[in-house]
Amino acid sequence: MDWLRWWRGWRKGTGAGLTPRAAPVGPAARPEHAGDGMLAREAFLPLPNETPFFMLKVYRFLRDAIPDISDAVWTWKRLCQTGYDVDVTAPSSDVAKRRARGLIESLDRRVNSGDRGMDGLLDVFYASLFTYGAAALEIVLTPSRESIHDVVPVDVWTVRFRREGGVLKPYQVIDGETIPLPPERFIYVGLDRDGTNPYGRSMLRSIPFVVKIQQRLIEDMAKATHNAGWAKLHVQYDAEEQMRGETAEAYQQRVGSNFESLRRQLSGLEADQNLVTYGNVRVNVLRGDQRAQIFYENHKAIEEQVITGMHLMPILLGRNYGTTETYGTAQFEIINRHVEAVNRSVERILERLYNFELALMWGEAQARVRMRSNRTVDVLKEATARGREIANAAALRDEGFLSHEDAAATLRL
Repeated sequence: MDWLRWWRGWRKGTGAGLTPRAAPVGPAARPEHAGDGMLAREAFLPLPNETPFFMLKVYRFLRDAIPDISDAVWTWKRLCQTGYDVDVTAPSSDVAKRRARGLIESLDRRVNSGDRGMDGLLDVFYASLFTYGAAALEIVLTPSRESIHDVVPVDVWTVRFRREGGVLKPYQVIDGETIPLPPERFIYVGLDRDGTNPYGRSMLRSIPFVVKIQQRLIEDMAKATHNAGWAKLHVQYDAEEQMRGETAEAYQQRVGSNFESLRRQLSGLEADQNLVTYGNVRVNVLRGDQRAQIFYENHKAIEEQVITGMHLMPILLGRNYGTTETYGTAQFEIINRHVEAVNRSVERILERLYNFELALMWGEAQARVRMRSNRTVDVLKEATARGREIANAAALRDEGFLSHEDAAATLRL
């Protein structure tokens, strides 16, 4: 691997450590924002679609404040945290293999400043990836530069890129201060990148307007439910006729007194008490069930838009609108394809960290990482299909159509 050879050569003071090569021919196409304007020369590259950088903090607020979004990010994190296995390959000796194993286990414990080690670091990585559409890490070396001291997360909303000499250079902007980041020790992963734009694209970019409608609907529903969501008593009082010789003032006083007495008795009425009145008092029941049902259907429609914007399937958030097991199984299989695509990037990052640590080890060894996959809904079907897959590969090998190595390759062993 070229970067490993460069690292060994740089550490030993022998230059780049690579064989000189002819200058590569650059592409004819020009990257976005590569003109001669102020943007290309001095300013940082913008987010896709000129999205303001303050939106990254808005995404964090939405994740923490909106239940559907919080649940979606939580679900994506747990789906991708499938675990992984590390194989030590091409060791120069058994001693080198054991030493490599020890170095890898030690690195797993001390990264993320020792806070849950590699598990804690991956938890922060996935949370950032599915909130901002990007995640960033920095490798911190020991003073002697002989090993990795720590691997720490970098706040994505502070990271900026600038194109200098045709190469992307990372920076961190905090309180107006611009800090250059070391490209050889800085790891940045952008989810769903667009063309030559280095920044990732957050899933939350497509739903702020929908979330605004959803929260307004919930607020209106709360107000309407207070008036229409529960059955209420409507009491009508017909005033008695004015008695002969009774003045208008006395009549108004008598009617007001009867009305106030009736209201006072009703205000203290218990749930199991009944009303006893004269015939000039009528009691009706007002119900609001139908109007409450409309609110539920409206909210359900908006909620589905949030789920779709987060690239999730309804069943993973507790909603399944199908009547068969196949419907839910198909959704889960699609989600697993998404998980595998994301975890391939995580595989490369972990291999880079482990091989960085093993580069200066006494002896030779390399690390190969294999991310595990989520088990399917029907384990028996999966095992049966895998058994037939192995039998077919063995039959092709026995009949001479494939070599032993090619048959193993078809099984992804």
